[in-house]
Amino acid sequence: MYFLVTIFTLIGTILNAGYDPSRLWKFYNLKDKIWVVFLNLTFLRGFFDRYRFTMAGQGWSLTVEECFYLSAPLLLLGIRRQWWRILIYPLALLGIGLLLTMVGTQFHDQLFGFFGSIKFMLDWTFFGRCLEFFAGMALALYMRKSTVKAGSGLIITCLGIIWMAVCAGLMAYLERDTQVGAMNMSNYYSFLVRNAILPIGIVLLFWGLLFEQTWLKRLLETKIFDLLGKSSYSFYLIHVGVLDFFLNDFVTKNILGKFIIINFVAIALYKFVEHPMHRILASKK
Repeated sequence: MYFLVTIFTLIGTILNAGYDPSRLWKFYNLKDKIWVVFLNLTFLRGFFDRYRFTMAGQGWSLTVEECFYLSAPLLLLGIRRQWWRILIYPLALLGIGLLLTMVGTQFHDQLFGFFGSIKFMLDWTFFGRCLEFFAGMALALYMRKSTVKAGSGLIITCLGIIWMAVCAGLMAYLERDTQVGAMNMSNYYSFLVRNAILPIGIVLLFWGLLFEQTWLKRLLETKIFDLLGKSSYSFYLIHVGVLDFFLNDFVTKNILGKFIIINFVAIALYKFVEHPMHRILASKK
């Protein structure tokens, strides 16, 4: 799906420079264009400050996820031998991120913004945001050993929601002087809240959804929300970019209208492209 959306974005950008999410394509020479396409198709663009929003801009986060998928087997093997390493690994990865940032800032222009600053590393890379993944790993490991059974309460679910709301409010307060529309946070305390404190609230919410029988859990278990969940990856890939530009130009600029249309397109992509392709790949030995 990512490959198809990237190629679709490339074609749309070539046909109409106004459909380029980064607004930079028209300034590139042929070598730059080949480089940008290569970085996008290999998931490497998320390491480069200069290119993180090129093509399907939201795909920058896939670089973060792929780093986790590649490192997960080694991390899990280490944790299997000594569980307390789950507390050490985030610090080790942060240290690696700082070392890469030292190199990147020293050769910023030569390396096209590769790990261009500490804030870039904390904001846009796996090394800065690995605590979010380790929080999920910790919950999964605890569940494997836990004897907790599902109950009828809703305390943990509510606590998770409140925790996340407080973190969102705190980040908004800390970033109150940041220009509206800015794509970067400016306050280091904001990174601390989002990268280290917010994941606790997310884990609490997941715990509540797993072990508490609440209206929210029952709602998310319905067929419509199950379908929306399955199509959410396609929605993520198309919710901004060429389709959004097309809807603005020829259909509607109303946010709710676009939200509904993009959801229908995402469901169609899941039903007729993503899921069939998954079945084909899963059937291969």
